[in-house]
Amino acid sequence: MGSATGRFDYPDGIRAIAICAVLSLHWLAWYSPFFHGGSIGVDVFFVLSGFIITTMLWRSPMPASVSAAWRAFVRRRVTRLYPALLGFVLLTVVMYALVPLAPVDPADVARRGLVALSQGSAIWAAALGEELWLTELNPFGQTWSLAVEWYFYLLWPLPLLTARMRGWHARWLAVVSAASAVLLYLLSLPLDNTWFYFGPTARFAEILVGGALALWFQADGGPARPSRYATPGAWFSLAAVAAYSLLGPYASSPVYRYIGVPMTVLATVTLIYVGYSNRSGPVQRLLGHPWVSGVGRYSYSIYLWHMVPVLLLEEASHVVPKPVLGLVAVVATVLLTVAGYHLLERPFLRPRGSLLGPQPPRVEHSPVRQRGDEVVG
Repeated sequence: MGSATGRFDYPDGIRAIAICAVLSLHWLAWYSPFFHGGSIGVDVFFVLSGFIITTMLWRSPMPASVSAAWRAFVRRRVTRLYPALLGFVLLTVVMYALVPLAPVDPADVARRGLVALSQGSAIWAAALGEELWLTELNPFGQTWSLAVEWYFYLLWPLPLLTARMRGWHARWLAVVSAASAVLLYLLSLPLDNTWFYFGPTARFAEILVGGALALWFQADGGPARPSRYATPGAWFSLAAVAAYSLLGPYASSPVYRYIGVPMTVLATVTLIYVGYSNRSGPVQRLLGHPWVSGVGRYSYSIYLWHMVPVLLLEEASHVVPKPVLGLVAVVATVLLTVAGYHLLERPFLRPRGSLLGPQPPRVEHSPVRQRGDEVVG
């Protein structure tokens, strides 16, 4: 469940579930009539991100003011996320310039990379529609979800830190967060497919659900004791995510918004709850296993790189069999992911100790200057 560095590995196991669902959609659906439901992987990411970010904001020592805390948080997110993103964009432009069969001109790739770096890809995707998004943003189309999270990072800390500074109770804030999530989800249901999927409204709802769970944990110190329903609920959640990823329809189907989204949000909440309520159960051991949590630890780099080799070799499918191209793309993704993680992610990771662990660290509630190690999500 933990690592030598004090890292709580269980959330990385949930990340592994999310990235595997995304890979099943973007890789396996190319070869079979299944795995169209793998789009729910991003839903898992959003709920987990809301939980982690809110936990960090609530447990970290408070600087002297909300504005100082907000600036420190944004600075940490930039330091954590942008080196890998910048390296990803620059190296992708170089690759498109060097590969003879590249389907897009390198100058155009560079222009699209600027959209990704400016965190504008979510709005572009929601405004353009899926077909234009595929042609106007690839090979950086997947960065739309990173952009949505950035919008949330810029907004959510301000009211949350203000409430914390004024001594508001976390339980009340959890209720407000959950109610806001339900309202945003209901308001998003009438929207068209592209805005529902790529736009921030429905996605903010998912992130707020994770935030509500985090705040509830802070109010009660986490689950008080294991529940006899925890392990069956966790296995059922894993099975539901796997079954929907395998058999579910594309995100353009109404099934996704009315069944896929709420099912995945509930499953992710259940998995988070179970991991913090009974740290020695079979599901906890599975998701905390070094191999599984290791995949989750690499998930950011995997997510960045997993589509680039596939798209770069797209034109070669006329002369090379798809299975061969698929194998080359997988190998290239693994190499790029490992290099990206060790060169562009790991140097900027800082120990977070027990900040995300089941037992909250002792934190002074009065405003104090932040000292010691910073943390990352």
